[in-house]
Amino acid sequence: MLDLIVGKVGPVFLTILCGYLLTRFRVISREGIPFLARLAMSAFIPAMLFQTLSQSDISAHFDLRLWGSYYAGALLNFVLVFMVARAWLKARTDEAAITAMGGGFSNIVLLGIPLVQAVYGEEGLVPLLIILSIHPLTLLGLTVMIVEGSRSSGGHWLPNVAGSVARVLRNPIIVAIILGVLASLIDLRLPEMIDGTLERFRTAGPTIALLLVGAGLYGQSVRGNMSASMLCTVAKMFVQPVLVFLVAHFVFDLQPLWLTIVVLIAALPAGANVAIIAGSYNICIDRSSTTILITTLISVITLPLIVLYAGPY
Repeated sequence: MLDLIVGKVGPVFLTILCGYLLTRFRVISREGIPFLARLAMSAFIPAMLFQTLSQSDISAHFDLRLWGSYYAGALLNFVLVFMVARAWLKARTDEAAITAMGGGFSNIVLLGIPLVQAVYGEEGLVPLLIILSIHPLTLLGLTVMIVEGSRSSGGHWLPNVAGSVARVLRNPIIVAIILGVLASLIDLRLPEMIDGTLERFRTAGPTIALLLVGAGLYGQSVRGNMSASMLCTVAKMFVQPVLVFLVAHFVFDLQPLWLTIVVLIAALPAGANVAIIAGSYNICIDRSSTTILITTLISVITLPLIVLYAGPY
């Protein structure tokens, strides 16, 4: 069992540490991080997602229970955090929505994909990508809808929400997932030259993603409303995984590997989109950054423990 942690999970977090150290010693500049992020999110990771999905039998793996298991637990967690933020923290509606997103939006792309690929290979990656396919449209879309609705009068908020959804659908990662699913359904076989190029991108994608996680931690500090950050941290790292496990196991009776994948996704630290949405609306910026920092540090302990408990498949 420990070989699983040392041999597969260990390199994932060691790569994150390398990203931190490379930034600490200025091999990666703070100014260069956005460039690397655009490169990863617009080229390497979409190429990996497209190739993985196009070469998988999606029709055989697709199961609505995956969406039901993960999103029932995640949305319940979102509602709980929203209500606590309103009642306990006396947060405004838009602040409560951003806080709830911080307590529920997982860092699937930068950390979840490399971790699941390293530990469970392609067999674990397919159910993760099925969940990822609507991830930005659920918690992110719900958050934008609440924030826009709380700030607008009459029906003026609807065009803003529609515009946000349209931007999400144009995201290269979402486009790659859609095209990958279509390629799988029609059994598309790419020319060897193109397939080989995608393979090189596929190899680089997870490594750059993990380096970005580490680079993003450098220079971060604990700041902002600590009560809100701790609420998000407890909800993200402990409440959400438990809720997803209960729904996946007792309601949908998922097979063991899928059960492990949905719980791992639920237990991932908060994703960068939390800070991006907070910044775009200029609310809860400090607490969102603090939530990402704390949950990422905690995940160094909790994610290996989940993998150790679940064991190999």
